[in-house]
Amino acid sequence: MGEVAVRSGNGRLTIRALRKEGFTLRDALHVLIVGAGWALFFLWWGQVLQVTSLPDAAQAVLVLLSVSLLTAIATAGWVRYNLGIYRRKGPRRTVPDVAEDIGTDALGRKLVHPGAGELRSARVVTVSLSDGNGKTLFPGDG
Repeated sequence: MGEVAVRSGNGRLTIRALRKEGFTLRDALHVLIVGAGWALFFLWWGQVLQVTSLPDAAQAVLVLLSVSLLTAIATAGWVRYNLGIYRRKGPRRTVPDVAEDIGTDALGRKLVHPGAGELRSARVVTVSLSDGNGKTLFPGDG
């Protein structure tokens, strides 16, 4: 059984078990697409090998193998790094609480607005730049 993170009504993430559905039509489609991708890969490589010399083809294969090896090493390193975090801190059960600073934007400009709740419920929010260093946000007509 797998697990999935689900956001509850209070905004917190909780872990919920998934039931195993077996091999679905979607899985079969994915297998078909991957198989077609590999078939095209080998078909096109066959076409390349017919018009290139052996040293050029060997060099291309060497580059592909090197990039694949570096990708695998980087992925393994990243997994090992994340496992180390998991061992030190344990599983993540919730997302961290982050305070919303709605007084300034990402560039530090002052924001003038009627309130976050009113802006969230508006269908359209109009943003105008002030002469100084700020922005004014207000619900639009939408």
